[in-house]
Order: sequence, then C-alpha cells, then structure tokens
Amino acid sequence: MQPLLDPRAAGGRPARSAPSEYTLIFFDLETTGLDVSGCDIVQLSAACGERTFNAYVVPRRGMGYSVSFMTGFTVEGDCLLHHGRPMTIVPLQDALADFLTFLRGFHSPVLVAPNVLRFDAPILLRALRGFSLQNELERVTPGFLDTLLLSRDLPACSGVRKFSLQYLVEYFLGKSFEAHDALEDSKALEQLCHAWNPSPMLIRRHLYAVQQIHF
Repeated sequence: MQPLLDPRAAGGRPARSAPSEYTLIFFDLETTGLDVSGCDIVQLSAACGERTFNAYVVPRRGMGYSVSFMTGFTVEGDCLLHHGRPMTIVPLQDALADFLTFLRGFHSPVLVAPNVLRFDAPILLRALRGFSLQNELERVTPGFLDTLLLSRDLPACSGVRKFSLQYLVEYFLGKSFEAHDALEDSKALEQLCHAWNPSPMLIRRHLYAVQQIHF
C-alpha cells in the first residue's frame, strides 16, 4: 500500500504547515478481540485539544477472556461493565453517526492512531459499511495517519527498540497512563505526537486515504 503523497487527491488542501493543512484527530478503539475480521467495537474515542469524543457499545460478540482481562471490559446481558462498573451505552449506529458529526467540526480531520492501517481503520470502516456510512467518512476525512510507521521515520526514534504506545509515552514523556482505555490512549497519543512535532512532509508521507484501506 502506497501512502497518499498529494493531499489534494483525497480532499486535502495544500498549505504551508500541518496545522493549517490538516487537523490531527487522535482516536482509538477497544474491541472484543484482536481478530480484525471477527471482533466488535466496545469503545470508540477521539481527542483533539480540549475536544473529545467517547462512546461505549454493547458488542454482538462475546468478549475474549484475554482482552477482557487486559481492558477491564465485560458484558452481562445488555450491560457493558468496565472493571465492574456499568457504562452508559449507545447503539453502534448512533456511536458511528455521532463520531462522524464530531469529525465534521474540524477542518480536514486526519484520523491518527498506532497501527491504524492494520487494525483500527479496517474495523471502523467495516462497522461503518454495515450501516452504509462508509462514504460519509470518505467525504469527511482526507485519510488516516499511522503513528507506528511515522515513529520509525522520526530521527528522535532512531534509538528506540519498542514501539508500543505505553513504552513510547514513558520514553518520551516520562509518565504512565491508563492504557487500554480508548479515550486515555487517544489523549496520550496526542501528547506524544506534540512532543515529536513531525514535519508536514512526514505527515503527508504517512497519510493514507480511506479508499486505500483494505478491510
């Protein structure tokens, strides 16, 4: 898969710097498992400055034990629990529609996440397609930015041997955070990327249009 080198090809606008060209929206999914083709969304979150999005969904599939242990999410009937505490839930279609509305509030919002091309993007697009909302996302965003690929192209990361979000946040920011909570992951990634301050050229190099994602 080749990145989208010309941002105008996916609705982006040429500009002198990344902030005016795109708005980076840091997002994350918590799911019932790690099988991209066979898992459901449990939590969908995003962060951009002081503006955040967060939605919880009761999945159709059961939670895998290892994932439930790692994330703290469990399902009991029609209830979603996080470390035993009931979450306020919405139907998946509403969560997706509300997420699209959230994105429309930004100029050229680029969806940013680690390993987004192999995990978050395919799962999100498959869920959107189930409600005929995939084309709406194509109209809203220029595409996805994969920070896993970006980090390996940053001089600051040349000596880094591990690329998990937890490790990178501790390495560059000197702190820990509540990992495996989609909103906390999104906020931590935003802080990490601000510390990295990637150039507009690197952002364009690792930008992939919605149409380029295989799912």
